[in-house]
Amino acid sequence: MLKTFLHGIASICLFAVFASPTLSAQQPAIPAPTIRVQSSLVLVDVITKDRNSGLPIQDFQKKDFRLFDNRREVPITTFDAGARFDTRPITLWLVVICNESGLPKLGASAEFLGQEPLFRAALNHLETHDSVGVAHWCDNGDSRLDLLPTEDRDKAVQALGETLKPISFEGGTFASDEAGEQAFRMVIRLIIRDAYQRNPKPLPVVVFLHGDHTGQPHGELNKLVDDFLETSGIVFGIRDSRSPNLHFLIGEQAKIMHYMAKHTGGEYFSVPPAAYEKTLDAILMQLHFRYELGFIPPAVDGKRHELRVELTKTAKAKHKGVRLRYRPEYIPVQEEPEWAH
Repeated sequence: MLKTFLHGIASICLFAVFASPTLSAQQPAIPAPTIRVQSSLVLVDVITKDRNSGLPIQDFQKKDFRLFDNRREVPITTFDAGARFDTRPITLWLVVICNESGLPKLGASAEFLGQEPLFRAALNHLETHDSVGVAHWCDNGDSRLDLLPTEDRDKAVQALGETLKPISFEGGTFASDEAGEQAFRMVIRLIIRDAYQRNPKPLPVVVFLHGDHTGQPHGELNKLVDDFLETSGIVFGIRDSRSPNLHFLIGEQAKIMHYMAKHTGGEYFSVPPAAYEKTLDAILMQLHFRYELGFIPPAVDGKRHELRVELTKTAKAKHKGVRLRYRPEYIPVQEEPEWAH
């Protein structure tokens, strides 16, 4: 169990895929599903970090937090703590881009080919009801959930290895770039849709294994972030530190996965292969010792609302220098998901 593993893990603060048939490929021409969520209770996942040890704080209580919506304090209606096994189970998605034949061995997700066993030990620290899945998108327009949520950790590593095998496709054209951008947006929405079709609903956690060289039009990227803000998913990423840095065209939003991580309360890491396991371990540790604060939104207007979480003065005095990580915004909506009908 991850809880008992905590005391053996190194003091490292590193931050952040479901068994069943493969879904059909999604063509770029198919409109992305509009995702809306029934909003009666908003959940804010709060990850804590002790300044000295780098480890999560386990003894916070409801009275230790203050929650603000658009700078106005709101009552905390529900409170759950990972240390008490109260929080929702997570679905961990390992997401990659297709490894196109003829490309360099370093860049995009290619450097993870053959390295997928390095993640296996970290998956042992998923909790009993957590699951893991694998997904990908391609510049040829393909986007797919290769492995739906499963508790079979070995199957997940095997599926990741199959997904990373090179395909016969050479991109690099304007058409392939546009198809890849659409496929990226589609795979993210497929992951969100999967979470909202499950009961009970898990916390979807996307971990990109990618150098984050992918571009997106800024407007489309913000729409994608909005979909996450209408849910409570979190984006993390692991970049191989050997991956080269690339330049982008004017008008493109570069480092889109970093952008998504920032806006969902996650984080992106650049590490060598030797640190793959430790990085994923630390992501899982932070997630499992998170707190979930629930509140009733004061206005359901479909707009972005600023979120702020603070510790009370008493809690700050007891835990000096503690850092809180959470999504800085949310969108309260009432519509049922269109795909649910």
